[in-house]
Amino acid sequence: MRSEERSGPSWSRLPAGLASGDGLSVGMIALAPDRVGVRDFEDFLARVPDVAVFATRVPMADVVTPDSLAAMREHLAEAAARLVPGSPLDAIAFSCTSGTAAIGIEAVRAAIGEARPGVPVHTPIEAGAKALEALGARRIALLAPYLEATGGLIADYFEAQGIEVLSRATFALDGDRQMNRVTPACLIEAGRGCIAATPGAQALFISCTGLATAKVVEALEDATSLPVVTSNQALAWDVLRGCGDMTKIEGRGRLFR
Repeated sequence: MRSEERSGPSWSRLPAGLASGDGLSVGMIALAPDRVGVRDFEDFLARVPDVAVFATRVPMADVVTPDSLAAMREHLAEAAARLVPGSPLDAIAFSCTSGTAAIGIEAVRAAIGEARPGVPVHTPIEAGAKALEALGARRIALLAPYLEATGGLIADYFEAQGIEVLSRATFALDGDRQMNRVTPACLIEAGRGCIAATPGAQALFISCTGLATAKVVEALEDATSLPVVTSNQALAWDVLRGCGDMTKIEGRGRLFR
């Protein structure tokens, strides 16, 4: 097309009104096959004003084992680099409880810090331990969806933090394709059974960001009179508290109240 055929009115330039950028910006590194974790994390934050979550993904094998989880480490820096490049973040959350245990908390921080230095990194297993401490729970029942070798990573971490795992129960599922489909009703029934079978437990911990738990926590606490902590709940709580936001939220468990 010749230049004279493109002629027309000249562009007028207008001043753009730009948002101030107030509020919290949270980056999240999720697992490629996961369909639940990001949404459930956001559900726990839904009643907090001005929180934006920006997610990216890392490759993960179909079957969750300690070895396949540890292999994610090599992808963390690249994933962190894809989180809204050039824009500030208040925090980065790694959405994998067992993956953090397999890789190691400090190794997760170091890998993410290569791409986003200076941004605080939050992990669900560390957040879970902090949440249990905040609730005064040192003896727990543990409910997980994993194969037993993977579940052992979670129990071992808590025991190393001085949290006694009085009982362990698992659905023994292979990976996210199954874990993501566990229903809230199933989790509530299983959680009630875990607590009933664990005299002396001071709390129930439901592990795995691949489980939808936003509708589970309050129902289980009402049914059992014990505090319930889940991976996504603890991660959301820890991110908020780490950013200095002490907002109390109804309907999301004792931890947020």
